Amino acid sequence: MTALPRLGVLASALSVLLAVPPAFARAAEAGDATGAGVVAFVHATVVPMDTERTLRDQTVVVVRGEIVAMGPSAAVKVPADARRVDATGRYLLPALCDMHVHLVGEAWNIMLPPGSRPAAKDLPQEQFLFPYLANGVTTVQSLSATPEEIELRNRIARGEMLGPRLILARMIDGPKKAWPPPISTWVATAAEARAAVREAKAAGYDKIKVYSFLDNASYDAIIETAGEVGMDVIGHVPMSLSVEYVVDAGQKLIAHSEELAKHAGGSYSPERIDFFARRMSDRGVWMSPTLTTTRAILETLDAPGSPFARPEAAYFRHPLEAGVWSFIVENLYRPIPSTARQTLRDAFNGFQVPLTRAFHQKGGKLLAGSDTIIPGLVPGFGLHRELAELVNAGLTPYEALRTATTRPFEYLGEADMAGTIALGKHSDLILVDENPLVNVAGASKVSGVLVRGRWLRADEIRARMTEILAGAFPARR
Repeated sequence: MTALPRLGVLASALSVLLAVPPAFARAAEAGDATGAGVVAFVHATVVPMDTERTLRDQTVVVVRGEIVAMGPSAAVKVPADARRVDATGRYLLPALCDMHVHLVGEAWNIMLPPGSRPAAKDLPQEQFLFPYLANGVTTVQSLSATPEEIELRNRIARGEMLGPRLILARMIDGPKKAWPPPISTWVATAAEARAAVREAKAAGYDKIKVYSFLDNASYDAIIETAGEVGMDVIGHVPMSLSVEYVVDAGQKLIAHSEELAKHAGGSYSPERIDFFARRMSDRGVWMSPTLTTTRAILETLDAPGSPFARPEAAYFRHPLEAGVWSFIVENLYRPIPSTARQTLRDAFNGFQVPLTRAFHQKGGKLLAGSDTIIPGLVPGFGLHRELAELVNAGLTPYEALRTATTRPFEYLGEADMAGTIALGKHSDLILVDENPLVNVAGASKVSGVLVRGRWLRADEIRARMTEILAGAFPARR
């Protein structure tokens, strides 16, 4: 597949990777519209995620998404009108959050030949989003949110379609170097940067994502203006700046561990790793390591066909989805020289993994994120790959699960409302067949999902995923 007009600049986006120098209320209000009612989980082993423990033989009663009763099954009365779920032998835990995704939509048509670009109205967005729910992921943060995602978020909140809650970050970058509009907003001056932030706020985006090619003046203008309008700034460490600069400026989240690797000056010493880990943790900056992103890139560099051979790739087979993957593999990955590939591998093993471990050990605030849209990373499935990477980096299964359950709601300022299983919480819930505290992969053995008070049974999940495989996904309410 040949590069399309204006997309030659996208190669710069990957070169960065290889360089070595209150929305909650909207979702809660949609309870009745999404099919919410009374659901009682009976004889469950509860994994409350407040501490590393399980509570055996519990009954948990949820009314319109709120936990109203919880205790030993012998002591909790199940309401007569409740949908009763026999959870014997299964584990009930808070639903998962993927805090770094990219949603496929009309904006990504730029990667397809002109004659094969579907219009937004023809895209099966429920098909694109359902694999998140099937994998127990009921909240996602989109880090290149486009105008079409605002309406998508609102439709989900109104109960007009089934999908995860969407947290939308508008991406702002310097001009003509990486992802073109409407995937991002390009700004060349501080005045343009200030205007872009105010426009994003007015349009309804939740956060601002900064990208790699902003100059110092534009970055400062974004930080200042976002503070004025009450928006968090998250994302990359611009090449014109330093890790220390963005940490001290008040950027809330650094969105890849490789963002720090590219500013490490080629030094992966324990002292350099300790410096970055301590600087971020001391300033309270969040990090989403996205280790699975680099892992997936390395796998694809070794075997370009590997993303398409993964079993879960069958659920990412719409022509737009497959076209995006093909474009990235052919136009961004294949041209990478062998020396740069080795640099990426060395940075992953020598810096990203130990940095993640050191940051965690110093009390740093980690968020799980998959960077789904990267070839090989399928919605929902990608998050479970990231949880496994976090365990491989040195976290316990409980600690890894916290990055996808309790930590996201701390980050969102909603810890009093969700993220654990307790009376009064509005946590979405998942029922799984294996204990995820023993093996984090147990969180992927989903037998049912409670999303905004609506119970999705295992057979309904299987049926819907089968429809995706068949290329058919009837609209439902």
